[in-house]
Amino acid sequence: MKDMETTRRQIVDYWTQHQSECGLSVDSAEAEELCWCCAQSRQLQRCHIDPRALGDSECPSNLVLLCGQCHAEAPNVEDPDFMWTWLRAHAASACGTYWYQRGFLEYEFLYGKKPFVGLERNEAVVTRIDEEIGRYIRRTSTHWGQGKLNPATIAWLLRHVEKALSDEA
Repeated sequence: MKDMETTRRQIVDYWTQHQSECGLSVDSAEAEELCWCCAQSRQLQRCHIDPRALGDSECPSNLVLLCGQCHAEAPNVEDPDFMWTWLRAHAASACGTYWYQRGFLEYEFLYGKKPFVGLERNEAVVTRIDEEIGRYIRRTSTHWGQGKLNPATIAWLLRHVEKALSDEA
């Protein structure tokens, strides 16, 4: 079966019958519209579970729906179980938060600590965080076609917001 002959609906219908949606970023009701990894509403691509480069098929049983960025990060191995392990490991705890979670991890990688450690957690601090995000978000942009901030940009934003609050304390 050729790639263009396999529709999103066929892929979703196949996996609805063969894979539990438990632990995934999306459920079957939204799987035709949202990336199965990051749950963002972006242009979806047909991603091979077993790579086409290794001679595998274009049938629904060998395809999942991912956005371009998640597709580029998806495993390229001849091991179908690993795709599902990878998808479940990357599932966001709340819909639409995947890239923000990655931004927090990027922050920890860059600075060796979680952001906002030591700041008192109260309504006034949360209000100040919101204000500073509004101030610094204007100094960010997205890469063409991405439609969302990437983890490095989120880490930068967190760092500047944290620094602004620390300077006030």
